[in-house]
Amino acid sequence: MSKETVPIKGKDYKLIAARLKEFLDDSNGEYAIHTEVLKADMNEALVKASVIHLATGVVCSTGHAHEVQGSTNVNSTSWVENCETSAIGRCIGMFNSKYTGDSIASADEVASAIEQQSELPILMAHMEALQRNYASVYFIKEHLELRAWESVAEAWGEISDDDKRALWLAPSKGGIFTTAERKDLKSNEFNEARKLILGEAQ
Repeated sequence: MSKETVPIKGKDYKLIAARLKEFLDDSNGEYAIHTEVLKADMNEALVKASVIHLATGVVCSTGHAHEVQGSTNVNSTSWVENCETSAIGRCIGMFNSKYTGDSIASADEVASAIEQQSELPILMAHMEALQRNYASVYFIKEHLELRAWESVAEAWGEISDDDKRALWLAPSKGGIFTTAERKDLKSNEFNEARKLILGEAQ
């Protein structure tokens, strides 16, 4: 196995960096890669990459990629950059099969897909817990904004421990509570209100 490929489930997938290096070494300035960001916002990115024959301006191949913010660890902060890299990898693979290894998909893409699949059960548990506790969750979010700590603590106490764990999913992974709300639910004000509620219930 080359250090430029990664074995995944019986196939060798080439890294995008290796594809790009080989392409640039071979092109001798005859070809260039052009990227176009078709969409980029706080939720997702869509990028198109093209291999251009410089002398004629002919588009020799294209590749597209789509990334969702927070869908993987890399996409928590760099979904647009990751999207551009993926588009370039696919574009080079479409240009010439010598750059692909065993698949058009790169090692980077396959690893990302596996990471997302491994996190799917966690996200499903989160969504099921949210469905069971929809009213309580939005009551909590509303009253966190109002700084009504006792009301928040009372509503939080009505949620089962299993559902609390499922709901405690980071926002970068699709969790319902924002980073600020998660911080509030760990604050001294919340904990004091929770102790008071528990004391009243005893």
